[in-house]
Amino acid sequence: MKIHAYSQTISYPRTHQDIDKTTNKEQHSTSPESLEKKSSKNTAENVDTNKTTSENNNTKNALNEEDVKIIQALKQRDMEVRNHEAAHLAAAGQYATGGAKFQYQRGPDGKNYAVGGEVSIDTSAIPNDPEATIKKAQQIQAAAHAPATPSNQDRQVAAQARKMESEARMALAEQRQINTNKPEEDNKISESENVDNNKHNAIKAYEETNRANPHSTNNFINYTV
Repeated sequence: MKIHAYSQTISYPRTHQDIDKTTNKEQHSTSPESLEKKSSKNTAENVDTNKTTSENNNTKNALNEEDVKIIQALKQRDMEVRNHEAAHLAAAGQYATGGAKFQYQRGPDGKNYAVGGEVSIDTSAIPNDPEATIKKAQQIQAAAHAPATPSNQDRQVAAQARKMESEARMALAEQRQINTNKPEEDNKISESENVDNNKHNAIKAYEETNRANPHSTNNFINYTV
C-alpha cells in the first residue's frame, strides 16, 4: 500500500532587498516628473506585493490543511510498517539474515516516511538433520505470523515453512524406522555368524577325529521323504 502525496510550487513575493535595489537605481532622477513616476511606481509595487503576499498566504493555508491529512496518514503508515517488520525480526531470531529494509515516501513536510518494508529470513533446510529442520520451520512460521496483520507474502512464507516441516517429519520417521530395524538385522547377522562358526567347528572336529582313527567306519543313514 502506498499513500501518494502531491506537491505544488509556491510563488514567493519579492524580497525587501530586491525592492531596495530597484529604488536605488531610480534615485539619480530628481525631476518632478521622475518623482511622480517613482511615487506611482512604488505605490503600484506595494499594491502588487501586498496582493501577492495575500494570495500566497491563502494558498499556503489551503495546502496546509490538506498536507496535515497526508502527513498524518504517512505517520500512521510509517508506524504500522516499522512495527510489522520489528515483529518479524524479533520472532525470526538467528534466522534473520539482516535488519529490516524500508521503502520510503517523502511527505509534504520534506520528511521520509516508511510505506513498505521487508525482512530477509533463511528458509533453507538443515542438511542431514530433520529434527533441527522441524524446529527451524516452526520458528519461521512463527516469524511469518508475528505481525498483527500478516501480509500475503507472510502467509506464503509460512506455507513454505509448513511444507518444509512436513518433509522433515517424513525424513525423521524414515530415519527412526531404519534405526529400529537395525538391531534385528544385527541379530540376524550375529546368528548367521554363529551358525557358520558352529559348522566350521564341527568340520574341524570331524577332521581331527578322522586323523586320530583313520580306519574307523562312518555309517550314514539317508532318510527319504
